[in-house]
Amino acid sequence: MLKYNWLDFCYLYTEIMKDTIENPHDKLFKTVFSDPEDTASFLRAYLPESVVERIDWKSLNLLPLSFIDETFKESESDLLFCAKHKDKHYGLYLYILFEHQSTPDKWMRFRLLKYMCRIWDDSFKENPEQEQLIPILPVVFYQGDNRWTYSTAFEDLFFDCNKNDSFIPKFNHFLIDQTGSGFEEMKGTAKARIAQILMKAAFYGQLESLYEELTGLLSQIPQTGGINYLTVFFVYIITTQGRKTVHDLIDLMKNKSMGGAMLTAAEEFKLEGKIEGKAEGKVEVIESLLNAGAGWDIITKGTGITPEKFAELKSFLKTLESSNN
Repeated sequence: MLKYNWLDFCYLYTEIMKDTIENPHDKLFKTVFSDPEDTASFLRAYLPESVVERIDWKSLNLLPLSFIDETFKESESDLLFCAKHKDKHYGLYLYILFEHQSTPDKWMRFRLLKYMCRIWDDSFKENPEQEQLIPILPVVFYQGDNRWTYSTAFEDLFFDCNKNDSFIPKFNHFLIDQTGSGFEEMKGTAKARIAQILMKAAFYGQLESLYEELTGLLSQIPQTGGINYLTVFFVYIITTQGRKTVHDLIDLMKNKSMGGAMLTAAEEFKLEGKIEGKAEGKVEVIESLLNAGAGWDIITKGTGITPEKFAELKSFLKTLESSNN
């Protein structure tokens, strides 16, 4: 049995694996909001009531598809859901585009139209005999440094023309702009609120002032198998926050006795093996480079490991070895 609780191991494992974790915003967004219940609570809280009341939210279902251009995968994430219209016999799509960049993009509406056309193209693959297009409700979810000031109307991209002309395409996207809004204003289920808080804190900092609220929300998350959301959130915090912030939060969660029984002995053993194997591999590579005469400037550039982190890894391996004896 390990001498560490799961929080210690989450931290150590993620510190070691940190250089391999890409697009943490995308991973958190898709992990949390792929759950129809969390997405329904999120959209119902932010969309106009006139829209909310027309959708059968119990019928919301995730479609495992993505339509983003390859060049925007670093700054955008998307999710596509289908649902039934409450009073009609037809269905509709709900397309959420998450913008995780510091400034708004004037041409978002143009890309959004392309993505919507791809959704319709895909619908014909599924149902070649359809006689009408399925309506798409496009939502842009934005967190950044600067408030979104651009119009949400596609026709406003055209200049020096009569925008009422029949040949000018028209649609509006819904906008959820959390720039400037307080962390306490985040809405939805506990998981949805945590995700919004953490993603916004990645831009603005201030996570230290939210420890009590954050731990309160984390304690509301049921652990009944499946995805361990506590670990998902913890990994995101480690990849986007400074070391002191992470350690302070760990200490607070330990004091609140959170997560002590989250992992079984078997899961702990499996996690220990992953950490130890990864750490040993990194140490062996760096020692080989040092023996070959490589300088630390080259080693750090190639591995992301500094002399200080190398010493930490070796110390950590000794700790693991002693705990296994």
